[in-house]
Amino acid sequence: MAVPAGVDGARVGAALMAGPAVVQCRSCDGLSFTLDPCRCTYGGNRILVNESDSEAVRRAAGEAYQDCLECQGVGTVGRPCHDCGQTGRRRAQLVLTMANLDTGAVASANVVPGVVEPAPWPDDGGGSWYLPLAPLLRDLAAAVGVGAGSWTDVRQPGDPDGPLVFLPRAWRPEHSAPIREVLEAEAIAGESADSWRLYLGRAEVAPPREAAADLGRLCRLADLLCLDLVVEARRLLATTGLTWAIRFEVPGGPVPSEARGYADDLTEALTATTVLDACDGLEERGLTAPAHHLTIGQPPPDPPTVDLDQLERRILADCLDLITGAPTAGAQAIWRNGRWWHTSLRTAGTTETLTEWSTGQIYSRRATKLRRGWQPPAPSWQDSPIPYVDCPDCDPHSRLRRCDCRLGTDRADPDCPKCAGSGRSPSLLRCHTCRGTRRLHCEAAITITDLAGRVVHLSWRTDASSWRTGEFAWQDDPAGHQADRAGPGGDGRAGPAGEQTWRTGQRVPAPHVATHPGGKPLHQLPDHFRLASWADHFGVRPEDLVELDGGGSLDHDLRDGTVTLHRPDADPLTEYLRWAARGRPGGRLFVLARRPDVPPLADLVRLVLGLRLTVTITLVDHLRNAGDLRLVQGESWDVTVNRLGDLPAPADPPTRSTPEAAIAYCLEYFELAIAGNVPANPDQPIPVPQTPTPIVVDDPVPLLRRLARHHPGQPVAVHYDGVTCQVWLRERDDVRQLATAPTLPAAIGTLGLS
Repeated sequence: MAVPAGVDGARVGAALMAGPAVVQCRSCDGLSFTLDPCRCTYGGNRILVNESDSEAVRRAAGEAYQDCLECQGVGTVGRPCHDCGQTGRRRAQLVLTMANLDTGAVASANVVPGVVEPAPWPDDGGGSWYLPLAPLLRDLAAAVGVGAGSWTDVRQPGDPDGPLVFLPRAWRPEHSAPIREVLEAEAIAGESADSWRLYLGRAEVAPPREAAADLGRLCRLADLLCLDLVVEARRLLATTGLTWAIRFEVPGGPVPSEARGYADDLTEALTATTVLDACDGLEERGLTAPAHHLTIGQPPPDPPTVDLDQLERRILADCLDLITGAPTAGAQAIWRNGRWWHTSLRTAGTTETLTEWSTGQIYSRRATKLRRGWQPPAPSWQDSPIPYVDCPDCDPHSRLRRCDCRLGTDRADPDCPKCAGSGRSPSLLRCHTCRGTRRLHCEAAITITDLAGRVVHLSWRTDASSWRTGEFAWQDDPAGHQADRAGPGGDGRAGPAGEQTWRTGQRVPAPHVATHPGGKPLHQLPDHFRLASWADHFGVRPEDLVELDGGGSLDHDLRDGTVTLHRPDADPLTEYLRWAARGRPGGRLFVLARRPDVPPLADLVRLVLGLRLTVTITLVDHLRNAGDLRLVQGESWDVTVNRLGDLPAPADPPTRSTPEAAIAYCLEYFELAIAGNVPANPDQPIPVPQTPTPIVVDDPVPLLRRLARHHPGQPVAVHYDGVTCQVWLRERDDVRQLATAPTLPAAIGTLGLS
């Protein structure tokens, strides 16, 4: 076989032995920047660019836009090379790290040229070779006690086999070792953008999921939540294939314009979809759905066993026109009223969106609108419509919204550069008043659930002279264990599976409890309008109540039943109900009541130290705010994995209301901490952490709370660097170190805190 041009085997081999292999960046040829075609060449020399233009038209019109604001008509622009970090070189090193979340044990493999034996790609006749990394990951998992198949890449969840590293076509096993290592270095350097891969696993393997059982649970949950469960097969525009998705929807909403799932069949879609995945985007899909109250009867019966093959065949049959046999846009099966309803998806026109590019061109994007070929009957639990008024601050036919100059005073600034005194200006964002629904609902429906079978539906109603609240609790309890009597002020006696309570009155006592600095009054409504009082019913803290769609923190006004009046003649109850239903799907607020499933904070610290990183935990005790409902109550937490070498500092401010929420947020964005700790200099190797025996870490939560009580309202923090524990305090714009010791108990002890 021929030796690749420009390869000096002895010299390169010696370099590989001396340190981390460094190769020239292929993207920029070592220049640290690239000359790329300007964006304006996508549409050619014209101001209006249509996405629907064919590829041939775009190639023919690939000349530069002469009035381009980026390239000035040249057609190319210089950009910094992000693949090499503007160094012109790449490090030929890939570190695979496996960490046990339960024990904190860490094991790593240093993948450099010559370490992993290449293997031929299957069914390619020896033409392509790659580095098999999956066996390496299995060995690492066994070393730290991670159950088989229970780990996942923090950057690409659901990818347990590691990256595919293909070798250049010139690589052949009969080449000399130095030549093979040069080509392997080139392939490994191609992974430099994600050169440190972290895999997190658990000691115990979760039981395998059964697709039919998962679908039955989703059907049962849809009945309890009074939602539709939609199983959809949608035809892709670029191919003739179908993509499958499963989601919850509020009845009456339009068909989403874009597909969300990318599964090839129904079983794969069920395997890849969790309950929270099915809830994701529920608010966006139901913005324009008609709003209705719920009429609740007895708990729905268990759904029958689902035959997945029969269901999939029926959906596929609806993907073809019954008369002509022509392909339709797709099909849906909708679980509603205890049965499946089937319908095809049909094209219902297009929508056009115009966007201004940085080149000065206008980009036109057309999206196909879909409709159901047949609408199933209205659900049995749908009650009277929720009344509403049109939003006064947005135009349904344009992008005009209330201008920012009206914030606070509600008076337009005649010199405002955005609206020129009209009070309205164009915006790509949703209207702040209605959050895109175009309506202000005068009543609200609230659903609180733990997604494990316990559901509470609340109905808040009002008219010109009276108000009415309804509470209905369902406990999906097949074992026969009954929940305590639902609702705030319950008597604690065991009740039936479904229990309904109604309260009525002529006037809602909403006392004036505080006044904002601008003079606006703050009122608090009675207990049955406060969602915090339902936390005990689910065995959680009020701070654990979050929004079901997305997991965002629940507004503290909804937790405490408070409302700020912006007009002297405003009614507290009316304004509160409008705030509760603002931007909600079908006027319904969905609340998740359960603690985050995360490891204890001490285990997370032990894991971070095992990775040879540092971590800072920040806490603010809002003790001084107690009783003042205008201000933040309770605690605020933050957990940050730092860059090596950065000076520790308390977060300013911490934003999570519980330590579990801060841990969940830290783990969700753990990939950024890993990427940030890869050395920028390619000559500096990536550390390869090995921690077979993790250290014991004392629980920092009670100790940090003790410190925070002595500094109420000020961020206090503990910083772990693997050698010492440093205690810090933020005082306005200054950060002060309070103590340093080998452990946190010792550091707190030096401060003499009781």
